[in-house]
Amino acid sequence: MGINRIDKKSYPYLFLKHFVSFWHNRVFYKRIVILNQELVPKNAHLVFTANHQNALMDALVFLFGFDGRLVFMSRSDIFKKPFIASLLYFMRMLPIYRIRDGYSEVRKNDAMFLKTLEVIKKEIGLVIMAEGNHGAERRLRPLKKGFARIAFQAEEASDFTLNMQVVAVGIDYSNYENFRSELLINFGKPILVSDYYETYKKTPSIAINQIKEKLADELKLLMVQIKSEKHYDLYNELREIYKHEMAEKMGFPSTKQPYKLEADQELIRRLEHFESEHPNEMDTFQGLIIRYRDNIKKYNLDFEIAREKPKSKIHLALQFSVFVLALPIFFIGWVLNYFPFGFSIWLGKQFSDNQFISSVKFAITLLFYPLFHVLETLLIWFIFKDWAIVLGFFVAMPLLGIVARAYWVSFRHYLKVWRWIRLKKNSIEIYQSIITDQQEILRKMAAIID
Repeated sequence: MGINRIDKKSYPYLFLKHFVSFWHNRVFYKRIVILNQELVPKNAHLVFTANHQNALMDALVFLFGFDGRLVFMSRSDIFKKPFIASLLYFMRMLPIYRIRDGYSEVRKNDAMFLKTLEVIKKEIGLVIMAEGNHGAERRLRPLKKGFARIAFQAEEASDFTLNMQVVAVGIDYSNYENFRSELLINFGKPILVSDYYETYKKTPSIAINQIKEKLADELKLLMVQIKSEKHYDLYNELREIYKHEMAEKMGFPSTKQPYKLEADQELIRRLEHFESEHPNEMDTFQGLIIRYRDNIKKYNLDFEIAREKPKSKIHLALQFSVFVLALPIFFIGWVLNYFPFGFSIWLGKQFSDNQFISSVKFAITLLFYPLFHVLETLLIWFIFKDWAIVLGFFVAMPLLGIVARAYWVSFRHYLKVWRWIRLKKNSIEIYQSIITDQQEILRKMAAIID
């Protein structure tokens, strides 16, 4: 598919979209929560933009979290090879040329704008990541002006009759890298470009800056926004260390989304207030947080294990016997499903930028799992030549994979419990240090929050 058909309906594209949507929404993520989608108007000229923290996965948020046609704007350097460019056009992506690409390349934006205008006039949503690139921290970085320029130029070319709207979208991941994590998609109230018409007609640069600042303010309300650079670790770690107490204080039934976002935002607000009044205490407090976190990681534990009440030896023995009995089922499920998932984990570790890890895992498992499912099913056919066995295997293979993963997650937790028990028995000073730090953190946080 070429650029001229990017705004045309395509049955191959729709088929692929539904297949990838199933993998994204039902397989890759354990749970997806979508808030305020009713705020997004239908049959309107829309530009979407979000906080950009997780590479390709952020774009997929729009594709599978919004029920409508979309075209994505992306940096031009990935369009250099004709074959790759044709694939990107098929995936409904258009290039944006930047000054760093060279002034001769920037002039190509005129042709891209005409195509973008066609897309907008057909009420196809335009997705632009206004930060320009992804970042590894839970905060909004300075926005670029591209989204505003496109919106105003489209209005200007249409004699200001489009009534374009900019929709801010907050994205939050329970874990950037892990398979089966949680995803929150939080739509904001659309920003009317018409509110800035008169200013744009007089001084375009002022109007562009005004709508850019408005978008930044809206995005910060929809996401986890940790402004502090000096004490970023303190804020970020406390979101997990203190999440149960924070949810309880706010009267929430759980620490899951959408409650987690609101609890995180309130926790950050209270910490910012404390930091403004007691800046000298924050350095000491952050040192305590980092020491506690590093000890937890050093002994391959986690915050939840360190909070759990000790299990009895009888309870642990019963758990172990269940693991032993279920081991054959785990082994079969692991063997049948390991390669596509194991390969995706290995390949993800080859990237120095951790924000690409989940994108690699998603792409590799999406491509390789169906292929291996089919190949292994064909192998069963050649061995047994029995349709009942083949059908049973075809259904059982993914189910055994689910069981194998649940087994592995549970067994890893079990091993952490044993490490925690052994630490108490063999290294009482370190164990007591972790407990003491934990109690001091909870005491300090109770004082700050209350």
